[in-house]
Amino acid sequence: MGQQFINTAGVVFAWAAIPYRMEWRYGPVSAKAIAVDAGHVCQNLYLACEVVSCGTCAIGAYDQEQIDALIRLDGEDEFVIYLASFGYIIPKELPN
Repeated sequence: MGQQFINTAGVVFAWAAIPYRMEWRYGPVSAKAIAVDAGHVCQNLYLACEVVSCGTCAIGAYDQEQIDALIRLDGEDEFVIYLASFGYIIPKELPN
């Protein structure tokens, strides 16, 4: 999806969901609960990055079939819902 920075990330985190595990409990709002949970986890990654002087970027736009195949998920019962790159921040030189 044109986000080439992911190719140079030190680590890429992928969050996957198995909706059935939420549906029995939350029924029609399970999709929302899954998304909220993924957001909470990713927000904690942002906080952790601050502590170790690194950077992260949450990624919601990706090729679904390609990423599911890459990490060997079936894409139907279990699939990626969120990604985040993580790595050192390369300082930019300030203009004089």
